[in-house]
Amino acid sequence: MKEIFNLKSYFTFLSRNKLYTFINVFGLSISLMFVILIGVYIWQEKGIDRQHRDAHRIYTLGIDFKEDGERALGFHHAALKQFGKQYPEVENTCGFVVSTVRLKKNDNYCNVSVMLSDSSLFSVFDFPLIEGNRTTCLKEKNNAVITEHFANRWFGTEDALGKEIVWNDSIRFRVSGVVKNFSNTIVNKDVEVIIDFSWNKYLNLADTDEMFPTMINTTGCSAFLKVREGTKMMGREKEFKDFLSTFWPTFGNESDGLSPILVPLDELHFSKLEPFNENLNLGDEHTVSLLFTVGLVILLFAIMNYINLTVAQAGYRSREIATRRLFGASRKGVAVRLIVESTLLCLLSLAVAILLSLLSAPAAERLIGCDMEMELLCNPVFAGIAVIGTAAIGCLSGIIPASVMSKAKPIEVVRGTFRHRTKMFLSKIFIIVQNVITIVLLASALIMSLQMRHLTQAPLGFETQNLICLTQYHAFSGKDYRLFVERLRKLPAVSMFSASRGTPQDGGNNYTIVEKDKSYPFQLITADADFMKIYGLSLKNDLHVNHCPKVFANAAALQALRMNPSDRHLSRYYKEYGFTDSAGREAFGGTLSDLHLVNILSDSHKPLLLRIEDRVDSPWSLTIQVKGDPAEAYGEIRKLFAEVFHEELDESHPFVDKCIEQQFEKELRTAHVVSLFSLIAILISMLGLVAMSTYFIQQRNKEIALRKVFGSTGNQIRRKLIRTFLGYVGIAFLIGAPLSWFLISDWISAYSYRIVWWPWIIVSGILVVLIAIGSVAVQSYVASNENPVKHLKQE
Repeated sequence: MKEIFNLKSYFTFLSRNKLYTFINVFGLSISLMFVILIGVYIWQEKGIDRQHRDAHRIYTLGIDFKEDGERALGFHHAALKQFGKQYPEVENTCGFVVSTVRLKKNDNYCNVSVMLSDSSLFSVFDFPLIEGNRTTCLKEKNNAVITEHFANRWFGTEDALGKEIVWNDSIRFRVSGVVKNFSNTIVNKDVEVIIDFSWNKYLNLADTDEMFPTMINTTGCSAFLKVREGTKMMGREKEFKDFLSTFWPTFGNESDGLSPILVPLDELHFSKLEPFNENLNLGDEHTVSLLFTVGLVILLFAIMNYINLTVAQAGYRSREIATRRLFGASRKGVAVRLIVESTLLCLLSLAVAILLSLLSAPAAERLIGCDMEMELLCNPVFAGIAVIGTAAIGCLSGIIPASVMSKAKPIEVVRGTFRHRTKMFLSKIFIIVQNVITIVLLASALIMSLQMRHLTQAPLGFETQNLICLTQYHAFSGKDYRLFVERLRKLPAVSMFSASRGTPQDGGNNYTIVEKDKSYPFQLITADADFMKIYGLSLKNDLHVNHCPKVFANAAALQALRMNPSDRHLSRYYKEYGFTDSAGREAFGGTLSDLHLVNILSDSHKPLLLRIEDRVDSPWSLTIQVKGDPAEAYGEIRKLFAEVFHEELDESHPFVDKCIEQQFEKELRTAHVVSLFSLIAILISMLGLVAMSTYFIQQRNKEIALRKVFGSTGNQIRRKLIRTFLGYVGIAFLIGAPLSWFLISDWISAYSYRIVWWPWIIVSGILVVLIAIGSVAVQSYVASNENPVKHLKQE
């Protein structure tokens, strides 16, 4: 046993074979780094909302819009009270919405993310309070619970309890509790203040109970039911639909095709439902699965390289092994020693990987779009799994080399025949497998990246370049708006601007009209006269109406309003549907050309109305056309905004073209992940090919020397050596091409607007061939130009 763990000779071997050591440690360290980062991410994702001890009996409500094929999270708040009254098995209910309010601090203002919630929030959920009473902290209408982060930002080291928070200049709240920052939960992590739900009357009337069912934001509220232990909720959707129709008339309308959805809280994070609001941040199980899969693939590459290189080195360690056998070591003892060596190398690589993962965590956060809780590395369970897993990888990696090398018989080593018996058959299989996976990953990365570029740069029917859009509801409805506009006009970087309620990139305001047999989901945008020029909107027919207000409609809207393109006036349905607020003074201006609101995948044939007015009071958005560098122009606009409104401009996606890209955030993230891992796979595969070609050529030195003696030229020998490795890549392409086709065709078929993608599979094969040639070319050149006497004299 002592001999097994005496590893001095192993460290000597590693120091003398630096290429072997570098490739193995580099490959294993990089692979384990990704495994650690992916492990931290998956650990976080799988632990979302596990802090709620009653998660198994908390359900959220959603709506299945069967006509549109959409399944949305969210419900109307008014339905919650009715559930509590009708069903005794419902123990408690809680609804909340997340919005932005303008808080005043001294003479400055700050936009803060606020949750407007029922007082039952801390009775339904187990969010940890640092200060305050869980049962009473939200009982009073003017109470406010703040997060730990907000308390530090707003009050510094002072005790926050009892302090005052001012909304705009008039509404005052008293801090009644401090809650830990929202993390490890589906709740929007930007929330900093929690206030009573009733204050929503100042933010969105359509979310309030008072306006129900006259004006409703169908999915605006996140609605939760906490039921009594043992209550069966799933499978009762039909019963709940019938109940809802008793007080929600349109819900019972079969033409709408609405149906309630129930999701248990412990399944909500990966529910694949769409939150049509900013209340919740849901996880993407596809991303988790993708990261887990590619992490295993990269790790598999590193293991393959270790096995390949160790087996290839078997002949060079044969004397050491033979000596140990001659001095009494058993075959089993030699095998165990080799497994211990591989395990030690993996554990050393783990130490390097931990350091690399800590350094790479910020980049990983940007890539996957969430915070990485790297303190998990200190969690005993997580650390134990990492060490045990790495040791298992070491054992697995060492089994095959141990099996091959422990077979060495002293007599074979003495005769010099053991090296020639190591045919490296398994290594060739591994090289083929590596190249198959590399081709699939590279093809996927190329096609996904090009498809995303295709979607984000597609012609939408409106301009997106050099446009900055500011959406500031509260600031633009205040007294300083006119001053801001006057000063904005004087900025050298500003060409022109337009005020509006709704824009093409945000889709405008949805205004659904329900008739007996059909519903019309209109999109309505109200803007000033410069709006069409800034966005480059075109008309199919222009009636040349000079006065305002005037309304332009696309073909679908004309059909819904029972109009013809040649009509000179708006039909009576325009007024009956409630679009007019100008006593019917609007003129019909003409027919809009088709355009895709939000992004290229949206239906360009949905009813769209564009209402042009002389001036838009209290606009939602201000779209600014700039000249020169848009980033510099935005800097000037931010500075002006702060001077006029006494607050920092808070825009996550101010540039219109970037806003379009943001619509494909998940898809772009997936493409970036696949691209990154394909590059890592190529790098590890290339290093493996370099090392394998080196050892392969070393084993064939005598054959190469004999060929040169018998007249073969250096070029002939180089071509033969390169062809040997290209044969493996060729086999890999024959397997990888159809596999890539199978995997990618299913993914890209989900996009109605897509590139011609199949040639990129061939391109990926060509790139892998070029990489293989580059990997073995140098070793082949050196081997073909060596003096044959150098190797023949040894025989």
